[in-house]
Amino acid sequence: MPKKIQDCTKAHLISVTLPIHGDTYTVISHQSVIDYVFTELATAGFVVTTEEYRATADGQIAQGIYKLNYNNDPELNMMFAWTNSYNKQVRFKCGVGAYINKTGTVMVCGDMGSWARKHTGTADTETIATIKEQIAGAQMYYDQLVSDKEQMKTVVLNKRRQAQMLGILFAEYQIITTEQASMIRNQMDRPSHVYDDSNSLWAFYNYVTIALQHSHPKTWMEDQRVLHYFMSSINNFAVAPTPVVVPVVIEAEVEFVDPNQTNLLNQIADMEADQMDEDIRYEADEKLVTYTDPVGNTFETIDFNNADPEDDDDELNIWSEQHIITREEEPFQIDENQEWTGENAKTMSIAVSPEERDLAERELILSDERDAEQNSNFDSLDFSISITEDDNEDEEDITSDFF
Repeated sequence: MPKKIQDCTKAHLISVTLPIHGDTYTVISHQSVIDYVFTELATAGFVVTTEEYRATADGQIAQGIYKLNYNNDPELNMMFAWTNSYNKQVRFKCGVGAYINKTGTVMVCGDMGSWARKHTGTADTETIATIKEQIAGAQMYYDQLVSDKEQMKTVVLNKRRQAQMLGILFAEYQIITTEQASMIRNQMDRPSHVYDDSNSLWAFYNYVTIALQHSHPKTWMEDQRVLHYFMSSINNFAVAPTPVVVPVVIEAEVEFVDPNQTNLLNQIADMEADQMDEDIRYEADEKLVTYTDPVGNTFETIDFNNADPEDDDDELNIWSEQHIITREEEPFQIDENQEWTGENAKTMSIAVSPEERDLAERELILSDERDAEQNSNFDSLDFSISITEDDNEDEEDITSDFF
């Protein structure tokens, strides 16, 4: 049986010398992690009831497990765990899980509740922020694990099925060693704890977590996460109800508008507003009257009849002064060639004179004589047509072409 990784005290981890790896390496000390975790847990209202530490012999790789006073389920307590290193072999990790009271082992969510950070840049600042974030969602992670535990109790596995799952964890996922596989097989034959059903998936889950207590601190948290992911994927665990989260109202961003900038639409709107104001002023000066048509409809209109005529004359005079060009009147002169009628005519008679009558009669006689001469010339014309033998031949040819 492999030797269990050495348990250690908090004082031992704090006494480990800090590493010096260069300017690009940011040190996350074991002591700072412990202090951050205790501070944030206390701020969130959690109390650490049990603390466990494991580390390599030189203390370069360490892990901490804290059992908390939160236990809505009698079989599980809330747990917070972290892993840290000084030799660049593992990144800082932390996450919320559940502490199995019966076996003293833990559960870590397979797809949430854990975080890893490389020791570079602002890793120390981000470490504090991440611990706060994980603790803020602790209840959600815990409730999911409690739900998963209850579902695993309902799944029954015979020995063959348990052996198949053991082979997958060993050969495919490679999260257990040969020694740990042997430990799991022994638990399957002779469980070290009493379960409601030793052939349930929940019992087999505990067999594996007992063996994972002997995992190296470098891989322990990841092995726990992969185990839970494997169990939830093959059994399709239902998602536990999440607590109601009050949404944060974000004010809509207001687009910045340059007060010195204008556009065509704004100009048109201003002009229409000015015109509307002017119409209102004109309407205020005018008087409205009402009248009713024969059907009984009542209308309103401007009282044009009561308008002041002087106002119209003033406007006409103003327009005339602006648009009419006055010119000096010339004295009237009578044209000698002008033929006057009416009151200015010398004679007022409309009768035809004898001279005009004789002239008209002569024009009529001459017109009749010209018409008679043209008719006689037309009657003397010969319109007869003579047909020769050649014409007959042509006619026969044309007829033969058609028939």
